[in-house]
Amino acid sequence: MLRVPRRTALLLSASMPVLAGCHRAEGRPTLFELLPAERTGVTFVNRLPEDAAFNILNYLYYYNGGGVAVGDVNNDGLPDLYFTSNRGPNRLYLNKGNYRFEDVTEQAGVADSEGWKTGVTMADVNGDGWVDIYVSAVSYLTMHGHNVLYVNNGDGTFSDRTKEYGLDHVGASTQALFFDYDGDGDLDMYLLNHSTHTERAISRRATGSERTPRAGDRLFRNDGGHFVDVSEQAGIDRGVEGFGLGVVASDLNLDGCPDLYVANDFQENDFLYLNNCNGTFTESIAKATGHTSRFSMGVDAADFNNDGRPDVAVLDMLPDQEKVLKTSANAESFNVFYLRLQAGYHPQYPRNTLQLNRGPLGGTLRFSEIGYLAGVYATDWSWAPLFADLDNDGYKDLFVTDGIYRRPNDLDYINYVGNEAVQASLAQGITHENLTLLQRMPQIPLPNHAFRNNGDLTFTNMAAAWGLAQPGFSNGAAYVDLNNSGALDLVVNRINAPAAIYRNHAREINGNAYLTVLLQGSGGNTAGIGAKVIIKHQGTTQLLEQMPTRGFQSSVDPRLHFGLGSSKQIDSLTVIWPDRRFQVLTNVAVNRTVTLSQHDARGRYAFGRDSAERPLFEDATARLAVDVKHLENSFYDYNRQPLIPHLLSTEGPALAIGDVNGDGLDDIYVGGAKWQAGRLLVQQRDGTFRASRQPAFQADSLSEDVDAIFFDANGDGHPDLYVVSGGNEFWGDADALQDRLYINDGHGHFHRDTQALPRFSESGSCVAVAGDFLFVGRRVARDYGLAPRSYLLENDGRGHFRDVTLEKAPGLAHVGMVTSAAWVDYDHDGKLDLIVVGEWMPVRVFHQENGGFVDRTVEAGLAGTEGWWNTVRAVDLNGDGREDLVLGNLGLNSYLRAAPAEPARLYVHDFGHNGTVEQILTFYKHGVSYPLAGRDELVRLIPQLRSRYPSYAAFGASRIEDIFSASELKQATVLEAHLFASSVALNSGHGTFDLQPLPVEAQFAPVYASVAQDFDGDGRIDLLLAGNMYGVPPVLGRYDASYGVLLRGTGDGRFAAVDMEKSRLAIDGQVRHMELLRRAGGGRLIVVARNDAKVQILRPLHAR
Repeated sequence: MLRVPRRTALLLSASMPVLAGCHRAEGRPTLFELLPAERTGVTFVNRLPEDAAFNILNYLYYYNGGGVAVGDVNNDGLPDLYFTSNRGPNRLYLNKGNYRFEDVTEQAGVADSEGWKTGVTMADVNGDGWVDIYVSAVSYLTMHGHNVLYVNNGDGTFSDRTKEYGLDHVGASTQALFFDYDGDGDLDMYLLNHSTHTERAISRRATGSERTPRAGDRLFRNDGGHFVDVSEQAGIDRGVEGFGLGVVASDLNLDGCPDLYVANDFQENDFLYLNNCNGTFTESIAKATGHTSRFSMGVDAADFNNDGRPDVAVLDMLPDQEKVLKTSANAESFNVFYLRLQAGYHPQYPRNTLQLNRGPLGGTLRFSEIGYLAGVYATDWSWAPLFADLDNDGYKDLFVTDGIYRRPNDLDYINYVGNEAVQASLAQGITHENLTLLQRMPQIPLPNHAFRNNGDLTFTNMAAAWGLAQPGFSNGAAYVDLNNSGALDLVVNRINAPAAIYRNHAREINGNAYLTVLLQGSGGNTAGIGAKVIIKHQGTTQLLEQMPTRGFQSSVDPRLHFGLGSSKQIDSLTVIWPDRRFQVLTNVAVNRTVTLSQHDARGRYAFGRDSAERPLFEDATARLAVDVKHLENSFYDYNRQPLIPHLLSTEGPALAIGDVNGDGLDDIYVGGAKWQAGRLLVQQRDGTFRASRQPAFQADSLSEDVDAIFFDANGDGHPDLYVVSGGNEFWGDADALQDRLYINDGHGHFHRDTQALPRFSESGSCVAVAGDFLFVGRRVARDYGLAPRSYLLENDGRGHFRDVTLEKAPGLAHVGMVTSAAWVDYDHDGKLDLIVVGEWMPVRVFHQENGGFVDRTVEAGLAGTEGWWNTVRAVDLNGDGREDLVLGNLGLNSYLRAAPAEPARLYVHDFGHNGTVEQILTFYKHGVSYPLAGRDELVRLIPQLRSRYPSYAAFGASRIEDIFSASELKQATVLEAHLFASSVALNSGHGTFDLQPLPVEAQFAPVYASVAQDFDGDGRIDLLLAGNMYGVPPVLGRYDASYGVLLRGTGDGRFAAVDMEKSRLAIDGQVRHMELLRRAGGGRLIVVARNDAKVQILRPLHAR
């Protein structure tokens, strides 16, 4: 198994005690019990009537629902609840204990029955020790809502003092967040707003200067009890394109100042406002993330993997059910996606995203988006993400609310409403007659999701097992310990259904320990909002931040809750207050509430990286005067082959290392893209590099260089240069596809020998040299999925090569879509054998015997290893004298899945009978194999399918066996992939290999390159891996989560990832090759070749 959880999963066995009144599934108690309204007294229902005056046809957020806020409004020690109703009166319920509540809305004076209400938050705004209520609202068309601040009078009543406090915004507000952004001891407010106009067509991205008084977010600074709009001077974007649906505050870069993540719907970027600690913010989403969600809804930030850094979850609307997925609008075409990038937008994809915080390196905060790997990417139309330890095992789980009352993104509805007659009717206004359009929007009640944290960066949906899977339409939600039992209950605001209150029975079921922390702040911030609490127990560190506003339109229990698993004691507890004073407690007892007061804190907490950690790498690019950039030309393979899963035209640059002039110093060749000549960088005595003019390279600039190697081809003792031509723009006998052999005159000057090589008619991928043999791997001839011709060439000793493939290695001729190869004597018989890997290929082993090469993949134990392999490198990983294999694969952070029993498949055939080959990719979801392509993509290429599938509903969850006949499928070339994990194959010494997956951190993105060395000086071989791939259709989303990963070797072939903040390793972009280079003065450098980016030089600081 790749992932081994660090804790034991919750087992709900039949031997557990039966709980009176607790819901049971198959005779076993569930973790949560849905309490009926008759028992709790919470009868609130967010009712949404549908009338011609106000509906989803004229207000796109009509079904976004309401929120819920938690706070002890009467200071009796029990948390109370406030619900917002979009069209009716809001409700305040006092907690009377034992899950009984009393509606005190009218006496409290907080009904707020006017206009359209959205989010709600509770905070002690004026610092008097009594929690206040702020309700956000919308003023649009017939709904004249206005934001309201209800100030708690301390006697059970509230007063509307909105205007007095300067918070009387009128527009389209979603939620308010109170926090102390400037560190002056009182609460300021960020107001999240949304626009009400329809989405703009793709154009140059609007800037914050395009302001409007109604839309655009606001930052209000608290100046002695009156709030002042400081948005512009603080650097907050108030642009017209903001469709803000979620906001959370968190110290994401760990500098002691609260940052903001703003989730924006539609095409506007999400905003990541990093607090400069001087009253201003810097928007940093493009620098910190590779991509975000497209239709961003709710957001939460918390340290879910216990590494001390807050992570971010953002929800979207990607369906998990295949039938719903294929009938819903979601991913756009690659061309439209690219137009958005050209217009200045950050990459966005319509799915949930989980941004793993990798820490600030070199002043830049970086996240790796791992939603696919974590298994939380698809929860359909979702609203509130909440990180909370629901089972008290010490790991934060993820609760997600789901459902929209009517689905306006249904493709059949969109198709119907787009006809001229309907559009003409709507142009005259919404009437009772055309309001019937609502009935054409499907209504699909959805269960919520409860993802249990597996402790290994993955989650498992336990909603059904935990009693949380009742179908419906859930929106705002909050977690709260309603009965002070030490387990977090859940409260959910639902549309046209009673609010849901779920009682948590974790304390009775599993007995896991807990700790509740109540913070008492000083000055105007009485709840200590912005404070951090860090605990250490049983070798684990947990971090919680006091930021109650989170999720969607809601605010949670302000008391901090830690699940502790089997811990009997907390070794240490550190509280860091917003003013940086701190306090440390040791040997803290568990299963209780501890109250911490800011008055007891002392000193000033020092934020920043532990200086005791020695970095392992430094970036030496600028110091060594290396300034070479690969410039990828614009070419989009999808215009020719729309269904391929990634570009084939961005495989460069090539990289080769060798001493070209005999001065004892390694030099660098960096390949060029189309119309860009390769560059030779000659190392100087001072360790810098100088570009060497090479007319022969310039003459061949049409070719795309994808691989290269220095070796002595003609036996004169000087390294010559072989360059592989690749890409996907040319085919047939094009000159640009011909590989090139450049002969070295001994002084580092090269000329091309045009007679040295046979002609090629395929796009190349790799070259590997062993003695007189040269293996030349080819990736594609013209049609993706069909095996091109690869070559085994033999040197005549004078630098001229003859094709001996059919003579000596016929199995290599059409071995597959080759990407990489390595020579290794794996069975120690004194003869080099050939390892070949590729896409939709197993790790192929060609054993040298009787003067030829025979496929011994099965005998070597590597049968069934079909994957999307990108690279292979032979190196002795465990010090036994036998070379093992380092194998880079697609990784596990992908929409696509592959397993031996559930393989990914590619069907290649002229399904349209029009002379054009289609590539139809299928993979398994929930035990059934479905095509990746939807109805539109297939009908566009195969028009005859239109009559079979006249509607999207008709296509629905069609399998490829439903779409094409058995006889048609039998004619197709079918390729399979059984595993996608990057791996090592350990040499057993008996002619076999043992394939083992690398740690999960190595699975964040495709691995294209690897380097092996003892980087930390402990005498054991470590691995440095890098990759990423951006040229991917939006339905899959680009692979960009890797910044390079250092895997520390244990000496026995096993590896453990080194945290980026400890290694100081940061490789941005799409890495294609990495090689070690001998540097002047001794030691090694790592040369990193990146597609469409500068060459990077890393210096290992402690390598041996």
